[in-house]
Amino acid sequence: MLVQSAMVAQAPRQFKSSFIRDILAVTQQPEVISFAGGLPDPALFPLQQLKHSTDTIQQQLGGVIYQYSATQGVPGLRDYITESLCDAEIDASQVLITTGSQQGLDLISRILLDGVLLDNNRCAVLEAPAYLGALQVFQANRAHILTIASGSQGPDLDALERYAKTSPVSFFYTVPDFHNPTGVCYSLAQRQRLIELAQQYGFWILEDAPYRGLRYSGETLPSLQSLAPEQVIQLGSFSKIVAPGLRVGWVSAPQEIIQTAINLKQATDLHTSNFDQHLILNFLQQGYLPKHLDRLKTSYAAKMNLMADTLETRLGKKIRFKRPEGGMFIWATLGCRVDTRQLFDRAIKQGVSFVPGSAFYENSLIDYSMRLNFTNSSEDDIVQGIDRLSRLIETC
Repeated sequence: MLVQSAMVAQAPRQFKSSFIRDILAVTQQPEVISFAGGLPDPALFPLQQLKHSTDTIQQQLGGVIYQYSATQGVPGLRDYITESLCDAEIDASQVLITTGSQQGLDLISRILLDGVLLDNNRCAVLEAPAYLGALQVFQANRAHILTIASGSQGPDLDALERYAKTSPVSFFYTVPDFHNPTGVCYSLAQRQRLIELAQQYGFWILEDAPYRGLRYSGETLPSLQSLAPEQVIQLGSFSKIVAPGLRVGWVSAPQEIIQTAINLKQATDLHTSNFDQHLILNFLQQGYLPKHLDRLKTSYAAKMNLMADTLETRLGKKIRFKRPEGGMFIWATLGCRVDTRQLFDRAIKQGVSFVPGSAFYENSLIDYSMRLNFTNSSEDDIVQGIDRLSRLIETC
C-alpha cells in the first residue's frame, strides 16, 4: 500500500494539467471575451455539407459505418490523404488514422522515447515557447526535454546543433507552418538546414502540421516531410480545417514507425471512429474541402488583420508582434516588463482573456508575452476585447 500511495502521489508531478484547459471554465463565461483557446470559429463549421455526407454514407454503407474497423484506418481516407493532403512522396501504407493528432503525438512519443522501436534515448528538443499539448505528452512520457529559443525569425538552429553534438537527441519537435504559439513560418533555408542537421546527427523530426491549410498570405513552402520523408514523421489533423469534434487526425511516417504505431494503437483504442472516418472521407470525395478552406481563410485573414490593426492603433509601441501569414494566433510581447500571468488575472476581471506566455515554457518562467487567438471571436468581440485589454496595458 505504501508503494502504491507513493506512485499515486507522484502522478500530479508527472502529468501536468494544461493551463488552457484549466481556464476554459472561466473564459467560457458569457461576459468574458476569450482570446485564450485555439478554437476554430463554430459559425464556419460546414454543417450542411456534413449533414449531406452523413445522409449519403448511411444510405450507401448502412450499418458498416457503425461497425468495428481496421486499426490503420479506412483505406479510402488514407489514399486521399497521401494523394491530396500530403506533398511528400509517400503511399497509403505509411499513414495511420488517429483519434486526433494528439493521439498520434502520444503514440510516436512512446515509440521514440520508450525504446519500443529504437534504443532508449529520452532526449527531446523543442522550441521555447512550445505547443502546450506537446509539452504535456513529452512530460507524461518522461522525456528529457531540452529547449532552443524561437523568435520572430524562427528557431535557433545553432543551439539545436550544439545539443546534437554533445548528447544523442531522439527527436526535434516543431510546428514549422504558423507555429503555436508564435505564428512563425519557417523559411525555406531554415527547413533545409533543419533537415541537414537531422541527417547529419541522426535524429528524427516530428513535424506537427495542423495549420498548413490555413495560409492567408505569402508563398506555400514545402513540408519538412517532403524534403526528407525518411527522416520526418508528420502529424496532420482535420480539427482546424473541418471540425475538431470529429477527432480525426493522422500520422504519416516511414513504414517501420507506422507498423509499430498500429500495434500500439490496437492496445489503446482499437481504431478511430469508423463513422467519423467515413463522414470525413465522403466530405472530401464530394469536393467540399477546397471551397470550405477558401471560406475559412477569407474570414480568418480578416479577423487577424482586424486584431492586428486594433492592437497597433490602441497600443502602438507598448506592444510588439509580427502579423502571421496564417494559422490562428498572434504572439504579442509587452513593451513594459509586466508578467502576463499577473496581467491575466486582472484581464479576467475586466472580461477578457488570453494565454500568458509563461504557459508555453516547461518551467513556467516569468514572461512578458501573450498568445491571442483571433479565429474564435466575432469582429465586434475582437474590437471590444482588445479595447478592454489595451486599457489594462496602458496603465503598465
